[in-house]
Amino acid sequence: MGGARGVDDRVTRPMNGARRPPAVFFVVLGFIQAIWPLTMDLYLPAFPQIERDLATVPSLVQATLTGAFLGMAVGQLVAGPLSDRVGRMRPLVGALLLYSAVTVGCALAPTIELLIGLRAVQGVGAAASSVIILAIVRDSREGSAMVTLLARLQIVNGVFVVTAPALGAQLLGLVDWRGLMWLLVGYGAVLLVCTLAVLARHETNPPERRAARARERGHAAADYVALLRDRLYVSVVVAGALQWAAMMGYMASSAFLFQGVYGLSATQYAIVFGGHGALMIVGAQVSARLSRGRDIPRLARFGALLLASSAVLLLASVTLAPGLGLVGLLVPLFLFTTSFGVVSPALQTSGLGQHGERAGTAASLIGASNMIAGAVGAPLVGLLGTSTAIPAAAVMTVCTAASAAVLWLGTRPRRPRL
Repeated sequence: MGGARGVDDRVTRPMNGARRPPAVFFVVLGFIQAIWPLTMDLYLPAFPQIERDLATVPSLVQATLTGAFLGMAVGQLVAGPLSDRVGRMRPLVGALLLYSAVTVGCALAPTIELLIGLRAVQGVGAAASSVIILAIVRDSREGSAMVTLLARLQIVNGVFVVTAPALGAQLLGLVDWRGLMWLLVGYGAVLLVCTLAVLARHETNPPERRAARARERGHAAADYVALLRDRLYVSVVVAGALQWAAMMGYMASSAFLFQGVYGLSATQYAIVFGGHGALMIVGAQVSARLSRGRDIPRLARFGALLLASSAVLLLASVTLAPGLGLVGLLVPLFLFTTSFGVVSPALQTSGLGQHGERAGTAASLIGASNMIAGAVGAPLVGLLGTSTAIPAAAVMTVCTAASAAVLWLGTRPRRPRL
């Protein structure tokens, strides 16, 4: 398991040889996977309103976001291994029930402290749903077929990333922040109905596989040992976490940079933010096209190198050519977000490709490491300062360069010893 083996293009037969799921099955997967950006971004424009309504301070309102990040890390670590043991559908239904119930509590929360705690549990439900979807994708596809499916799901995910903050701002003209939470309750309920009506009939982790795993004494611990012994997998986890730290460091500082330093209006900032999401979608589709007939780990290395190069270009632009102004910031940033879309599907496929029998556990470690890195990267740029773009560019460069180095060392095939 230690080598960086190529992943073929086979399509896994799901559900113990039963017929393949219909197209609507994968449409539902996309909308469930999008639950986390909607949960994180829809209420962002309501932060000042939450501060006034709950008589609190901005730092505690921002802590509702941190709580959700930490909850998402925990949710993935629990849900992934559980779905390997009992199947994908029961934990998915449980996660959506938990999400919907806790979001009701968020809508009714009388204090900021209670809202922070409930947001953490809400994050558990959202992340558990997302990581199970990734495991289902691995059950259903391999190689370039998996890259393509992940890229298609990224379309739905990216649309929510693009539209959620602007949608939340528009909805605040009709409802308050509690109304936004009630809308999330409704979204969770719709997803639960769709899961029961469409997904539940197509269990992708078949009973015989679960029964065989259950007979293996200590298989849960053995899964983690096998994953940590896999050089390719470990490099994917570390590299992906570094990339997320870079992206979240930028995202957390972006409003201060664009509006405070470069003088953009809130509407102009929303357009830039939407452009990032659209380019991530484009990058993911490019990744799907490039993956056909190619070695997936090599594609991941290419994407990581492109990502690091765009960060270096950004750092050079804001330090050596500050006179370029907004153009000197936006061009490398748009290249960065496109590259992020290119590398993500290939990276996930590379990590999960050799671990179909423990896909839930493997997906959970990838997802949890990303969430933890995002929680660390988000405040890091703020600590270094947001009066210029240099700290953000420096953090992005260091993280992505380290990510490319880790992938280069961890995914290249080992030369045979003489």
